[in-house]
Amino acid sequence: MQTTHHQIVIIGAGTAGITVAARLLREDKNLDVAIVDPADKHYYQPAWTLVGAGTFSYKKTERDMKDLIPHGAKWVKDYVEDVDPEKNTITTRASGAISYDYLVACPG
Repeated sequence: MQTTHHQIVIIGAGTAGITVAARLLREDKNLDVAIVDPADKHYYQPAWTLVGAGTFSYKKTERDMKDLIPHGAKWVKDYVEDVDPEKNTITTRASGAISYDYLVACPG
């Protein structure tokens, strides 16, 4: 299986991962950024305290992940199974190896 390469690989498309990708791409739209996350849905977890208090609906925290991935970022819809920082490589369940120059780990 061939190794894919990206300048920046972000593990996790939660609030942190999406924010990091958006800020990086806002600074330089030519960056090669990949976000690795298997989820179809994104949940805005900071609102869950309000859900727990009964003042906010759980469904209002849910968004389609495809709508939140920043323009210019590649979404790798897959699970990370291994991280090898010595080789600057992650291994995913279905997509195989992905090498990177920089890794941001924010899996939630």
